[in-house]
Amino acid sequence: MHFSRRDLLKLFAASSASIVVSSGLNGCNDSSSSSGGSPSNDASENSVSFHHGVASGDPLSDRVILWTRATPALDEAVTIQWEVAEDANFLNLVNTDSASVDASTDFTLKVDVMGLTPGQRYFYRFKHGDTVSETGQTNTLPSTTDKIKLAVFSCANYPAGYFHVYADAASRANELDAIIHLGDYIYEYDIEGYPDAGSGETINRVHQPTHECIQLEDYRTRYAQYRSDADLQNLHAQLPFICVWDDHEIANDTYDNGAENHDEQTEGDFFQRRAAAIQAWYEWLPVRAPEVDADKIKTYRQFDFGSLVSLMMLDTRVVGRNKQLDYADYMDVSGQFDIQTFSQDLVDSDRSILGEEQKNWVLENLIESKASGTTWQVLGQQVLMAKMLLPASIIMPDPQTGLPNPQNLVNYQTAANAYQELAEAVITTLTQNGILNDYAAQIDGFASLSPTQQGIALTEAVKASNTALYGEIFAQLPEASQTALQTYGDLLNPSLNPSIPYNLDAWDGYAAEREILLQTAKAYQSNLIVLAGDTHNAWCSRLIDQNGDLAGVEFATSSVSSPGMEKYLSIPMGYEASTESGIESLVEDLQYFNSSQRGYMVVTFTADAATAQWYMMPREAEKSEQRPNFSVNKQADVLIDSLNLELS
Repeated sequence: MHFSRRDLLKLFAASSASIVVSSGLNGCNDSSSSSGGSPSNDASENSVSFHHGVASGDPLSDRVILWTRATPALDEAVTIQWEVAEDANFLNLVNTDSASVDASTDFTLKVDVMGLTPGQRYFYRFKHGDTVSETGQTNTLPSTTDKIKLAVFSCANYPAGYFHVYADAASRANELDAIIHLGDYIYEYDIEGYPDAGSGETINRVHQPTHECIQLEDYRTRYAQYRSDADLQNLHAQLPFICVWDDHEIANDTYDNGAENHDEQTEGDFFQRRAAAIQAWYEWLPVRAPEVDADKIKTYRQFDFGSLVSLMMLDTRVVGRNKQLDYADYMDVSGQFDIQTFSQDLVDSDRSILGEEQKNWVLENLIESKASGTTWQVLGQQVLMAKMLLPASIIMPDPQTGLPNPQNLVNYQTAANAYQELAEAVITTLTQNGILNDYAAQIDGFASLSPTQQGIALTEAVKASNTALYGEIFAQLPEASQTALQTYGDLLNPSLNPSIPYNLDAWDGYAAEREILLQTAKAYQSNLIVLAGDTHNAWCSRLIDQNGDLAGVEFATSSVSSPGMEKYLSIPMGYEASTESGIESLVEDLQYFNSSQRGYMVVTFTADAATAQWYMMPREAEKSEQRPNFSVNKQADVLIDSLNLELS
C-alpha cells in the first residue's frame, strides 16, 4: 500500500496528540487544513479563545514543538492557524499553516516546526478568524556555544500555594536558554488527599476536579486548571520547556505495574489509568510524541547543546521501575527491624529503576557523548541519586503518627555533640600525657582518617584498653554531656542504630543499578552532572561509587509549591539552620541542604565549570498572593575534569 505524505501526516497527527509536522510556509496542507494564508472558514460558526496560553518545547537545532489549546464555543472541530517569525511584528515569517483540532485531543494542538536555524530566537502565535493568541517566544538549540543556562523546576502543587517560583523565573527569561521540568507538573490527589499541602480553600486554589484523577477527563480537567495559572502561562510563553514526568502525573509512587496511590478494588485497572494519564500528558505538554503509539511510555531522550552539554532526560518512574521497598515489610510483630534481610534486598542486582532498555540507552549515550568530545554529560531525572543514609532512629516512622518523630533528631544531635566533647577531651589528655602517638600507632590507617574519625578511633581505643583513664576523662565532662551520653549514647552505635536510606523511593532503593551508572561514568571520565527534583527540598551532593571514587555531582531543586522537610520533620520556625547543619553532618556525601524554602535552580555550563544557583523565597511565602523577593540561597561550582566542588 502506498501512503502519500499527506496520508502519513494524517496518521501521525491522529496517533500523537495532534502533532502536525510543518517545514515551511504553507508547509503541510492536507484535506483537514485550511490555507496558511487565509482565515479559517469555520471562524464565524464556532468562535475560539486561547485561555490556556501558548507554549513551546523539546527544542532541537532545527525544530521545536509549538503548543496551544483552542477553547471553542461549540464542541466541534475548529481550524487553527499558526505563524512563526524571526521578529515580534511577524514581518519575516518562516513558517505558517493551519490544522484542525477537536475533542479527540481535548482541542490541543502541537506543531513540530522544522527547517529552523540553530541557536535562533523565534516568535510564534496562533489564530482563529480574528482571534489571535498571545505571542510566544522560543529558540532552537545551538550548534556551537560557549555557555548554556537552564532553569530547573519540580513539584508544583496548585492548592499548596501560588506559583511565584514560575513568575520569578519568567522575570529572568532573557538570561535563560531553556526550562527543565523534572516532573510533578500536576498532582492527582483529591481535595483532601495531601493534608500537608492543604486543600487550597483558603487561597481559592482548590483542585478541579475535587475528586482524585483516574479517568482521562479527570486528568484533562486537572491540566486545564494548572495551565490557567497566569505565572505558568507566562513562563511557557517565554522559553521552551524540556519535560519528563514524575509520579504524580499518574499516581503517587508509581512503578512499572502499580502505584502506592492506586487501589485496583476501588479505582479499577492501573494500566487503564496510566494510559489515560499519559494521553493527557502528551496532549497538554509541549513534548514531541513518538510516531508509534506504544512507544509513548518511553520519554527518555537526548538534547545536545552544541558540544558543550549532552542533556539526557530519564524516566525513573514508569518505564522500568520495580516496586519500591517498604520498611514496614521488614518489621516483625514486636517492632524489631530485620536489618539483615533488608540489607540483602537493598543491594539486589535484579532490582531496577530504569529498566534494561533505558539503562543500556543511557550508558551508551554517556560513553558516546564523552567520546564525541562533548564537555558535560548531564542527566535530567526525578529522584535523588546521591546516597542519603541517616541513622534509623531519625527516619523510622512513629507508630502513632506514621511520621518520623523530630525529637529523635534532637536526641541524636545531643548525643553526637556530647561525644564530640568527649573525643576532644580524650585527645587533650593523651597529648598532655605524651601518649597520643602510642594510641595512634595501634589504629590501622590512622593518618588517612579525617579529624572526626581520628577522634572517634582514639576515644574507642582508650575506652577499650584503659577503663580507668576513660573514666577520669568522662568525669571531667559537664554534667549535661555525661547525661546525654548515658541516656542517648547507644544511638551512636551503628550496630544498634544503623544508617539506612531516608527515602527508598530514590536511587538509594536501587543501589546496584546506581553503581553501574556511576562506575561507567567514572570509567569513561565523564563530567557527570545529575539534576534531580521530587523531594521538595534543595540538595547538593557528591556522587561517590562503592570504591569511594568521585563519579559526578548532583544538583537537586526545591519545589515550586509542594511542602518539604519542614512538614515531614515538623521543623519549627527558627530551627531550620540547626536541622540543616545536623543532617549535613550526618550524610557524608551531602554538601548543601535547604529544609524549608520553595524555589528553583539555575544551572550554567561553560567549558570550565558547571554552576548551580538555588533561588529561594522565604518560608511559607507561597501561601500569600503577594509577590515575594527571591535570593540566591547557595551557589555551587563544579570544575571541569576534576569535578571539584566549591560552595559559596
